[in-house]
Amino acid sequence: MTVVVLVRSSSSFTATQLRRRQPRHLRRNHHHRTMKTMTTTTRKASLSASGAGEAQHGGKLFMGMDFGTSGCRVSLIDERGVQKFETSVKYTDTREANNKTSSSSSSMTAIWEDALWTSLENIPRETRERIVSVAIDGTSGTVIIVHPESGEPLYKAMMYNEKFEVGAQYLASESCRVPDGHVTRSSTSALSKLAHYFANEHPKPSSYKLLHHADWLSYKLHENMGVSDFNNSLKLGFDPGSETYPQWMLDLPFAEALPKTMLPPGARIGVVQNPRAKEFLSNPECIVCTGTTDSVAAFIASGANEPGDACTSLGSTLAWKLISEARVDDASVGIYSHKIGDQYWLVGGACNTGGNILRAFFTNDELQSLTDTIEMENMFELNLFGVRDADFFKSNAGGDFGLEVSDAVKKCESERETCENDAVFLCKIFSSIAKAEKRCYDNANAMGASEKLKKVYTSGGGAANATWCKMRSSCLSIDNKSGSTIDVVASEYTEASYGTALLAKKGYHSR
Repeated sequence: MTVVVLVRSSSSFTATQLRRRQPRHLRRNHHHRTMKTMTTTTRKASLSASGAGEAQHGGKLFMGMDFGTSGCRVSLIDERGVQKFETSVKYTDTREANNKTSSSSSSMTAIWEDALWTSLENIPRETRERIVSVAIDGTSGTVIIVHPESGEPLYKAMMYNEKFEVGAQYLASESCRVPDGHVTRSSTSALSKLAHYFANEHPKPSSYKLLHHADWLSYKLHENMGVSDFNNSLKLGFDPGSETYPQWMLDLPFAEALPKTMLPPGARIGVVQNPRAKEFLSNPECIVCTGTTDSVAAFIASGANEPGDACTSLGSTLAWKLISEARVDDASVGIYSHKIGDQYWLVGGACNTGGNILRAFFTNDELQSLTDTIEMENMFELNLFGVRDADFFKSNAGGDFGLEVSDAVKKCESERETCENDAVFLCKIFSSIAKAEKRCYDNANAMGASEKLKKVYTSGGGAANATWCKMRSSCLSIDNKSGSTIDVVASEYTEASYGTALLAKKGYHSR
């Protein structure tokens, strides 16, 4: 294992507060595998003068763990929401991992478990002893079929982006009565994956349980089988509005394999039980709380906290979420709502008009140089060469939600020949993506989201481009009836692990 330790000084920030409202682990020589599969990075934030005394003498810490597609990140925060410690573990042997059996030492489940223990070990002992609450997030739609008593995987992990057509076809059969257009009818849904296992691998549901990515890793700490959260279970078919499974799900022949205990994110599950986990989380007070999906955790971290607040993640794709008092769901265009807090909904979706398009034409250095030219020439504000009017993706028949990256690139290629230079071309792409972002929020409002957009927090690679953020703010503010500017601001905290740490804090203080 290559360990890189970086010490980072940082000032203290106060986080936006969230509203309040069995069998033993089978020990293995995890360390041997970890040596081959993990790269870790650790950062410790310096203590502010006002908080140093309490933090150094036993102040409580709350831990969030984010298990993403490429690694695990851990954030520790104090009572004020100040991040005190951060560590990350990168998976390095995943290319063939999910083709391995569940018992293989290099399967995805084994790699995740290694990352769990390695991350905990990376935290200094005196810091670990102050951790009183833990929550974990994972990739939405990734599921694991486990033994109902030991919790050991019985099948390879079924990943968030894997398609299981046989399972989807089974759900579409008359015997299942899954509603047309329901999110679970997708071949990538968690329910399609469970149906696949039932139909192709094992017809006796009493002998296995489905757990989501975050559920299984949390189970490794608390050992209470069959516990999940509202957010991870949305694509399983759980209805967060009624807080129950719909009757058609309870009538499925494999309903016995569904998680039985559903809790809102940031709810207490129980104290740490696993003996191996207790070696690291030795504080007798330490509890485990329900987590969420990685994307919802990133939203919580952003600072958005009231209706009309939104968060756009501009990475390879454009993912957006808006706090609304009304629920909006339309599986045909990939819009769905998570329940957040006691009274609000997090309406969201994604489209492919993001950084992948930029990567098709420019390197990082070129993007920076051309952005400097755009800024220096005040190109967007002066509407030089009609850059403000550019909207390469407006004519797409399927709307922004259905536009494939390859089609978006082709549209840009056809427009490039008409541009005076690459700076103009890039500015027009920026403008076009900004308009696609606006349509996402406008469409959500037209479909019933209760609040008009007020403020957008942004993360991902696009958030680092201040020039583009100003352009996006300008586009989003067009036709704003209040007459005010819709600001686009970089999220103070961009890591999902920070948002999950806030859930751990919320759960600790709930009763």
